[in-house]
Amino acid sequence: MKAFSADRITGAVCAICPDIEARISNGAAQRNEKRLWWELSACVLSSQVPYPLACEAASAIDTAGHLFKPDCLPDLSDRLSEILRRPLTATGRSYRFPGARARQLAATKERVTNRFGTLSALLTKLDTPVAARDWLVNCAPGLGPKQASMFLRNSGFSYDLAILDRHVLNYMELTGLRAENSKPIATMRDYWLGEESMRGHARQLGFPVGILDWAIWIVMRVARTEEGARA
Repeated sequence: MKAFSADRITGAVCAICPDIEARISNGAAQRNEKRLWWELSACVLSSQVPYPLACEAASAIDTAGHLFKPDCLPDLSDRLSEILRRPLTATGRSYRFPGARARQLAATKERVTNRFGTLSALLTKLDTPVAARDWLVNCAPGLGPKQASMFLRNSGFSYDLAILDRHVLNYMELTGLRAENSKPIATMRDYWLGEESMRGHARQLGFPVGILDWAIWIVMRVARTEEGARA
Protein backbone atom coordinates (compact mmCIF):
# COMPACT_ATOMS: atom_id res chain seq x y z
CA MET A 1 0.00 0.00 0.00
CA LYS A 2 3.07 2.22 -0.18
CA ALA A 3 1.95 3.66 -3.52
CA PHE A 4 -0.90 5.53 -1.80
CA SER A 5 -0.55 8.21 0.86
CA ALA A 6 -2.64 8.22 4.02
CA ASP A 7 -4.18 11.56 3.02
CA ARG A 8 -5.18 10.28 -0.40
CA ILE A 9 -6.77 7.14 1.00
CA THR A 10 -8.60 9.05 3.75
CA GLY A 11 -9.83 11.58 1.19
CA ALA A 12 -11.24 8.79 -0.96
CA VAL A 13 -12.88 7.20 2.08
CA CYS A 14 -14.55 10.47 3.11
CA ALA A 15 -15.72 11.06 -0.46
CA ILE A 16 -17.79 7.87 -0.57
CA CYS A 17 -19.17 7.91 2.98
CA PRO A 18 -22.09 10.18 1.94
CA ASP A 19 -22.91 7.78 -0.91
CA ILE A 20 -23.10 4.90 1.55
CA GLU A 21 -25.32 6.93 3.89
CA ALA A 22 -27.62 7.80 0.98
CA ARG A 23 -27.76 4.17 -0.08
CA ILE A 24 -28.77 3.17 3.43
CA SER A 25 -31.42 5.90 3.63
CA ASN A 26 -32.89 5.06 0.22
CA GLY A 27 -32.96 1.33 0.75
CA ALA A 28 -33.49 0.75 4.46
CA ALA A 29 -32.07 -2.57 5.63
CA GLN A 30 -34.62 -5.34 5.74
CA ARG A 31 -35.29 -6.61 9.23
CA ASN A 32 -37.62 -9.51 8.44
CA GLU A 33 -36.64 -12.91 9.79
CA LYS A 34 -35.70 -14.33 6.40
CA ARG A 35 -33.31 -11.51 5.62
CA LEU A 36 -31.79 -11.53 9.11
CA TRP A 37 -30.90 -15.22 8.84
CA TRP A 38 -29.39 -14.64 5.41
CA GLU A 39 -27.20 -11.86 6.83
CA LEU A 40 -26.16 -13.91 9.86
CA SER A 41 -25.35 -17.01 7.82
CA ALA A 42 -23.33 -14.93 5.34
CA CYS A 43 -21.28 -13.56 8.23
CA VAL A 44 -20.62 -17.02 9.68
CA LEU A 45 -19.80 -18.44 6.25
CA SER A 46 -17.41 -15.58 5.39
CA SER A 47 -14.77 -16.65 7.91
CA GLN A 48 -11.66 -17.68 5.90
CA VAL A 49 -13.74 -17.62 2.71
CA PRO A 50 -14.17 -14.85 0.09
CA TYR A 51 -17.29 -12.86 0.89
CA PRO A 52 -18.96 -13.36 -2.54
CA LEU A 53 -18.64 -17.13 -2.12
CA ALA A 54 -20.07 -16.89 1.41
CA CYS A 55 -23.03 -14.90 0.07
CA GLU A 56 -23.71 -17.52 -2.57
CA ALA A 57 -23.61 -20.27 0.04
CA ALA A 58 -25.92 -18.22 2.29
CA SER A 59 -28.36 -17.88 -0.61
CA ALA A 60 -28.34 -21.65 -1.15
CA ILE A 61 -29.24 -22.14 2.51
CA ASP A 62 -31.85 -19.39 2.28
CA THR A 63 -33.54 -21.14 -0.66
CA ALA A 64 -33.95 -24.29 1.44
CA GLY A 65 -35.60 -22.19 4.17
CA HIS A 66 -34.32 -24.19 7.13
CA LEU A 67 -32.96 -21.31 9.22
CA PHE A 68 -35.75 -18.75 9.18
CA LYS A 69 -38.55 -21.24 9.85
CA PRO A 70 -39.86 -21.09 13.45
CA ASP A 71 -38.92 -24.64 14.43
CA CYS A 72 -35.38 -25.90 14.90
CA LEU A 73 -35.05 -29.20 13.03
CA PRO A 74 -33.29 -32.01 14.93
CA ASP A 75 -31.19 -32.88 11.86
CA LEU A 76 -30.53 -29.27 10.89
CA SER A 77 -26.74 -29.62 10.90
CA ASP A 78 -26.88 -32.56 8.45
CA ARG A 79 -29.28 -30.69 6.15
CA LEU A 80 -27.10 -27.59 6.09
CA SER A 81 -23.96 -29.64 5.52
CA GLU A 82 -25.59 -31.36 2.55
CA ILE A 83 -26.44 -27.96 1.00
CA LEU A 84 -22.94 -26.62 1.52
CA ARG A 85 -21.34 -29.68 -0.09
CA ARG A 86 -23.17 -29.11 -3.38
CA PRO A 87 -21.47 -27.13 -6.17
CA LEU A 88 -22.59 -23.51 -6.05
CA THR A 89 -24.39 -22.21 -9.12
CA ALA A 90 -22.30 -19.18 -10.08
CA THR A 91 -18.84 -20.66 -9.57
CA GLY A 92 -19.34 -24.41 -9.66
CA ARG A 93 -17.26 -24.57 -6.48
CA SER A 94 -18.35 -26.20 -3.25
CA TYR A 95 -18.10 -24.40 0.07
CA ARG A 96 -14.79 -24.91 1.85
CA PHE A 97 -15.91 -25.89 5.39
CA PRO A 98 -19.33 -27.52 5.01
CA GLY A 99 -19.38 -29.63 8.17
CA ALA A 100 -17.94 -27.08 10.59
CA ARG A 101 -20.07 -24.16 9.39
CA ALA A 102 -23.21 -26.33 9.27
CA ARG A 103 -22.70 -27.28 12.92
CA GLN A 104 -22.11 -23.64 13.88
CA LEU A 105 -25.24 -22.40 12.13
CA ALA A 106 -27.35 -25.22 13.55
CA ALA A 107 -26.12 -24.48 17.09
CA THR A 108 -26.79 -20.77 16.62
CA LYS A 109 -30.31 -21.45 15.35
CA GLU A 110 -31.01 -23.66 18.38
CA ARG A 111 -29.68 -21.11 20.88
CA VAL A 112 -31.51 -18.18 19.30
CA THR A 113 -34.74 -20.20 19.19
CA ASN A 114 -34.43 -21.35 22.81
CA ARG A 115 -33.51 -17.92 24.19
CA PHE A 116 -35.47 -15.47 22.03
CA GLY A 117 -37.61 -17.40 19.56
CA THR A 118 -36.42 -15.35 16.58
CA LEU A 119 -33.52 -13.15 15.50
CA SER A 120 -35.96 -10.25 15.29
CA ALA A 121 -36.80 -10.74 18.97
CA LEU A 122 -33.09 -10.91 19.83
CA LEU A 123 -32.56 -7.48 18.28
CA THR A 124 -35.61 -6.12 20.10
CA LYS A 125 -34.75 -7.47 23.55
CA LEU A 126 -31.01 -6.79 23.40
CA ASP A 127 -31.60 -3.17 22.54
CA THR A 128 -28.01 -1.86 22.63
CA PRO A 129 -25.40 -2.71 20.01
CA VAL A 130 -22.82 -3.84 22.56
CA ALA A 131 -25.30 -6.11 24.38
CA ALA A 132 -26.39 -7.71 21.10
CA ARG A 133 -22.80 -8.22 19.98
CA ASP A 134 -21.75 -9.67 23.33
CA TRP A 135 -24.57 -12.21 23.23
CA LEU A 136 -23.72 -13.23 19.68
CA VAL A 137 -20.00 -13.55 20.40
CA ASN A 138 -20.62 -15.61 23.54
CA CYS A 139 -23.51 -17.76 22.29
CA ALA A 140 -23.38 -17.99 18.49
CA PRO A 141 -20.58 -20.34 17.35
CA GLY A 142 -18.66 -18.96 14.41
CA LEU A 143 -19.34 -15.32 15.20
CA GLY A 144 -16.40 -13.39 16.59
CA PRO A 145 -16.64 -9.65 17.26
CA LYS A 146 -15.86 -8.80 13.63
CA GLN A 147 -18.56 -11.06 12.17
CA ALA A 148 -21.09 -10.13 14.86
CA SER A 149 -20.49 -6.42 14.24
CA MET A 150 -20.89 -6.96 10.50
CA PHE A 151 -24.20 -8.76 11.03
CA LEU A 152 -25.54 -5.95 13.22
CA ARG A 153 -24.47 -3.34 10.68
CA ASN A 154 -25.70 -5.19 7.59
CA SER A 155 -29.05 -5.83 9.24
CA GLY A 156 -29.42 -2.10 9.93
CA PHE A 157 -29.39 -2.58 13.71
CA SER A 158 -26.37 -0.39 14.43
CA TYR A 159 -23.76 1.69 12.62
CA ASP A 160 -21.83 2.33 15.82
CA LEU A 161 -19.71 -0.84 15.80
CA ALA A 162 -16.46 -1.33 13.89
CA ILE A 163 -15.75 -4.26 11.60
CA LEU A 164 -12.00 -4.66 12.06
CA ASP A 165 -11.18 -6.81 9.07
CA ARG A 166 -7.79 -6.90 7.36
CA HIS A 167 -8.65 -3.96 5.09
CA VAL A 168 -9.58 -1.75 8.03
CA LEU A 169 -6.51 -2.85 10.01
CA ASN A 170 -4.28 -2.04 7.02
CA TYR A 171 -5.90 1.39 6.84
CA MET A 172 -5.28 1.90 10.55
CA GLU A 173 -1.60 1.10 10.06
CA LEU A 174 -1.36 3.38 7.02
CA THR A 175 -2.91 6.31 8.90
CA GLY A 176 -1.04 5.75 12.18
CA LEU A 177 -4.09 4.60 14.14
CA ARG A 178 -2.32 1.30 14.72
CA ALA A 179 1.37 0.45 14.83
CA GLU A 180 2.76 -1.24 11.75
CA ASN A 181 3.17 -5.01 12.02
CA SER A 182 1.04 -5.09 15.16
CA LYS A 183 0.11 -8.45 16.62
CA PRO A 184 -3.20 -9.89 15.41
CA ILE A 185 -6.31 -9.04 17.44
CA ALA A 186 -6.60 -12.03 19.74
CA THR A 187 -8.90 -10.94 22.58
CA MET A 188 -12.09 -8.98 23.05
CA ARG A 189 -10.06 -6.30 24.82
CA ASP A 190 -7.81 -5.96 21.76
CA TYR A 191 -10.93 -5.54 19.65
CA TRP A 192 -12.41 -2.90 21.96
CA LEU A 193 -9.18 -0.90 21.87
CA GLY A 194 -9.03 -0.99 18.10
CA GLU A 195 -12.70 -0.11 17.87
CA GLU A 196 -12.29 2.89 20.18
CA SER A 197 -9.41 4.12 18.05
CA MET A 198 -11.55 3.81 14.93
CA ARG A 199 -14.54 5.41 16.65
CA GLY A 200 -12.46 8.45 17.62
CA HIS A 201 -11.16 8.71 14.05
CA ALA A 202 -14.71 8.48 12.73
CA ARG A 203 -15.85 11.29 15.01
CA GLN A 204 -13.04 13.51 13.72
CA LEU A 205 -14.12 12.84 10.13
CA GLY A 206 -17.81 13.30 10.93
CA PHE A 207 -19.19 9.85 10.13
CA PRO A 208 -20.50 6.88 12.15
CA VAL A 209 -17.78 4.28 12.58
CA GLY A 210 -19.88 1.61 10.84
CA ILE A 211 -20.20 3.81 7.77
CA LEU A 212 -16.54 4.80 7.83
CA ASP A 213 -15.17 1.27 7.94
CA TRP A 214 -17.59 0.24 5.18
CA ALA A 215 -16.05 2.98 3.02
CA ILE A 216 -12.55 1.91 4.10
CA TRP A 217 -13.30 -1.67 3.02
CA ILE A 218 -14.28 -0.45 -0.45
CA VAL A 219 -11.35 1.95 -0.90
CA MET A 220 -8.67 -0.37 0.44
CA ARG A 221 -9.78 -3.25 -1.79
CA VAL A 222 -9.63 -1.00 -4.85
CA ALA A 223 -6.25 0.42 -3.81
CA ARG A 224 -4.81 -3.05 -3.31
CA THR A 225 -6.05 -4.12 -6.73
CA GLU A 226 -4.52 -1.04 -8.38
CA GLU A 227 -1.25 -1.57 -6.53
CA GLY A 228 -1.12 -5.16 -7.69
CA ALA A 229 -1.74 -4.09 -11.30
CA ARG A 230 1.21 -1.69 -11.12
CA ALA A 231 3.60 -4.27 -9.68
